[in-house]
Amino acid sequence: MLIRSMTESELTDAYGIRYQQIYPQGGEELAPWGFGRAVVEPGGVTDPHEHEENEVFLILEGSGEMVIGDERRSVAPGMAVLIPGHSPHHIRNTAGTDPLVFLSIYWPADQGHIEL
Repeated sequence: MLIRSMTESELTDAYGIRYQQIYPQGGEELAPWGFGRAVVEPGGVTDPHEHEENEVFLILEGSGEMVIGDERRSVAPGMAVLIPGHSPHHIRNTAGTDPLVFLSIYWPADQGHIEL
């Protein structure tokens, strides 16, 4: 059994925001995917980037604007955003005072083709 604490002290600087890699951090043999928790402070934005993996953002708190390529959409708690591998993307916190908190779940692009 692997249990991870998701507290503020676990967050580090990554992607221009505060991020915690939750899995894999041990247990790589158990699943071909990973996930982390991200906190974007008010007015903050993730560094624009792209990667081979497919990814889903599960919005937990706050509000923001998701940008994938040339497409922009507002996001809020209860929403899930699917990001195909090799797609440039970033997310901005548009809330005045609240952090934007989301989970990032990712898996190799060769384990399922996504076309939007």
